[in-house]
Amino acid sequence: MNLAQQRLQRGLRALDPWLDAIFPVTTALICAKARLAGYSLLVVYLLLRLLQRSDREPWRWILISLLVVNAGLIIEDRDFKPGGPSDYLILALSFTAGLQRNRASWRESLYWIVACIIPLLAFSLAAGEKMIRLTQSFTGFNINLLGFLAGLLTIHAYSLWMLSKDKCKRVLILALLFACITESGLTQSRAAIAAPIAAIALDQASRIKWNKKRAALFASGIAAGCILMAHNWYKDIPGSNNGIADLNRITTIRCWVDSSIETPINFALGQGYGKNVRKKCSPSKDPGLIQRDKPLAHAHNFFVQILGETGIFGFTLVCGLTTQALRKAWSKQPTRHSIPDRPLMIYLLLMAMGSTWHSMLLNQVLVGYSLAALTATDRDPSAADAAIPTAPQGASAPPV
Repeated sequence: MNLAQQRLQRGLRALDPWLDAIFPVTTALICAKARLAGYSLLVVYLLLRLLQRSDREPWRWILISLLVVNAGLIIEDRDFKPGGPSDYLILALSFTAGLQRNRASWRESLYWIVACIIPLLAFSLAAGEKMIRLTQSFTGFNINLLGFLAGLLTIHAYSLWMLSKDKCKRVLILALLFACITESGLTQSRAAIAAPIAAIALDQASRIKWNKKRAALFASGIAAGCILMAHNWYKDIPGSNNGIADLNRITTIRCWVDSSIETPINFALGQGYGKNVRKKCSPSKDPGLIQRDKPLAHAHNFFVQILGETGIFGFTLVCGLTTQALRKAWSKQPTRHSIPDRPLMIYLLLMAMGSTWHSMLLNQVLVGYSLAALTATDRDPSAADAAIPTAPQGASAPPV
């Protein structure tokens, strides 16, 4: 078994620089409506990543077992349906897949992640008007899911641009960044446009040495941008699709919160995943919701959904983890080799307020894997065993 593990790890180390190429390939398959093949590739990817260092970190076999046992549920095509508890399992598996990788490896991963924009933009342009029609979308996915992916790729392209010092690479990365921004605009998703702008603006603001003049210019620019976007999105609000969509989302969120606090048990322990609260807050039950072809199956707010499903205890835990992750990202001093995960955390926090990313497998894997950048190290932790001094010859073994 030791020999087999050694050979496996040698093979995985040789494959490591190319493993993340699965991301753009999967994106192309999803755009071509070969989602089963794309999802299967993602499961294989997670399996290979989890197998790395499994000889030195045996606890990985627990997650490998969970992945294998639930592979069918993970691969299943969700479309608009939430995937059940497997959604959270995928995030955990993806996070572990990127746990404590070294910073050089993370930089290489960013190139492959940003490369997802190439097939995505190509298929979007080829689809034309069909891309933004709910019934004729070239992927069959809700446009919000594509918007989240485009926004996430924008953030990664910006991070890669900030990391790179080579002029030729910066020109290439800048082209990819503009491609990501173009894709975000094509989706016509307001969150996909506004959230990356806000995340990048806040990250840049944290790097500026402020004075009154700079603060006034920054505030004026933000205000002008907000006014311009609000006018463009809500100029005909009484009959606009945006106004109707927002009304539905606000009503749905209010219903989730009300059902979560109506009894002490609901408030403390929640109502479980995909059960009572979804039935109570469906358009057929809530007269405040406008009837739609496909009713909202979620709270359209990650934190409200956690409150409804797991109660105040789960809500407190998630808020605590989010706060700690933001603190860790904010406390990192930007250097040439550091991974700029601050804009990523800001983006995810903003999108969690009104996004549906959690029902698309590619987005789930990218989010979990990207969050692991917070654990990036200067050296490979698998080499830690070699640094442990061996016992001198003739020394007696310690008592068991």
